[in-house]
Amino acid sequence: MDFRTDILPHRDRLYRLALSITMQTAEAEDIVQDVMLRAWERRDEWPSIENIQGWLLQVCKNLALDRRKRQERTSPLPTSPHQQEIAIPTTHTNADGEYALLQRLITELPPPLDDLVRLRDIEGLSYREIATLLHLTEDQVRVYLHRARTKLKEKYERLQSYGL
Repeated sequence: MDFRTDILPHRDRLYRLALSITMQTAEAEDIVQDVMLRAWERRDEWPSIENIQGWLLQVCKNLALDRRKRQERTSPLPTSPHQQEIAIPTTHTNADGEYALLQRLITELPPPLDDLVRLRDIEGLSYREIATLLHLTEDQVRVYLHRARTKLKEKYERLQSYGL
C-alpha cells in the first residue's frame, strides 16, 4: 500500500465530511491534515486494515465531532434575551441558511444515521459501498436511510413551521 496512491486520493471526500460537520473551512482543512498525519503514523498497520476508506472516514468523523464539541464548549453563551433569539434560527431566507440548517440537523442524528445521510446524499456512494464501509447489509442501509430521512424531514418541518 502506498500513501500517494491509496491514501491521498481520499482527501476531497474527507474534506467534505469534515466541512459538513464543522461548517468551517479552516477547521475542515486542519482535520484532513490531522487524518493524513494519523494515517502516515500508522502506515505499519495498513495491511491489517480491511477498508482503508472506511477507516479514514471514521477517523475524520471522530476528529471533526471532537472539534465541534470543543468549539461548542468554548463559544460564549448569549448574555441577553435578544441575543438568544438571534442564536436560534427559525426560518431562513437564503440557500446558505437552508444548507447550514440541514447540515446541523444531520449532525444531530444518532449514529449511524448521520453517516448514512452524508455518505448517500452528500457523497453519492452506492448502497453497496455504504454497506461495506459501515459493516451493514444493503437492506439495513436502505431501512436506516429511510429512518434518517424521515427524522430529518420531521425536524425540518417542525423548525420551518415554528411560530405559525
